[in-house]
Amino acid sequence: LRCLTVDDGRSLVLGKEPVFYKDQAVGYVTSAAYGYTVAKPIAYAYLPAEVSLGDSVEIAYFGRRIQATVTADPLYDPTMTRLRG
Repeated sequence: LRCLTVDDGRSLVLGKEPVFYKDQAVGYVTSAAYGYTVAKPIAYAYLPAEVSLGDSVEIAYFGRRIQATVTADPLYDPTMTRLRG
């Protein structure tokens, strides 16, 4: 189970969407929501081991592909820079 952040910062997915890596369907989204601590949508997806941290993937959503990045989990702001402005 890998954490993904949506690159455009505004496209939300719901879950069960296929995930593509190098134009191949390699997994699917299990859950998704808006990540308030990182100010962008996040998703969790089952992906194979060959997909590494920092890799770009695409989430298929109603006929379009949404760019996302495989991100280290957990997502948080350790220095509280967002809170402090």
